[in-house]
Amino acid sequence: MVHSVFLRSYTLTFLRSYTLMAITSQNQFLRWLPPGIWGIIILVLSLMPGGPGNMNFFGIPYFDKIGHCGMYAVWTFLFFRALSSGPRFSLKRSFWITLIFGTLTGVALEYGQLYLAQGRSFELADMVANTLGAIIGSESGYFYFLRKRK
Repeated sequence: MVHSVFLRSYTLTFLRSYTLMAITSQNQFLRWLPPGIWGIIILVLSLMPGGPGNMNFFGIPYFDKIGHCGMYAVWTFLFFRALSSGPRFSLKRSFWITLIFGTLTGVALEYGQLYLAQGRSFELADMVANTLGAIIGSESGYFYFLRKRK
């Protein structure tokens, strides 16, 4: 009888911990899904064959730079959210990781346009816009989640 109670208790404990592990793994996958999808979108848009640069959209010169900045700002914010919501990284560490990773990715994709993509050109201004977007996204994530944790 005691053995049966112990076995039932042990089984329930195991099932609870296994279920918690499965839920944690699922949450981890779900929190990385948005930055992963957004990163793939940036990769595809950056390396697909393109037309003339320096777009003039709605009468705004160099509108593509605004697009670069906005895409990287959203991506680094999502990346910051996924990184900082885990148990391993503080907000400060998440800030620096997302800023550096976002900047390096922007620079690497510009070199990818130079060597890999047809009809695309390497532009220093695009690198600056990508870096500015990474700064905006990382800072937005830092201050948003700092206020949220208080």
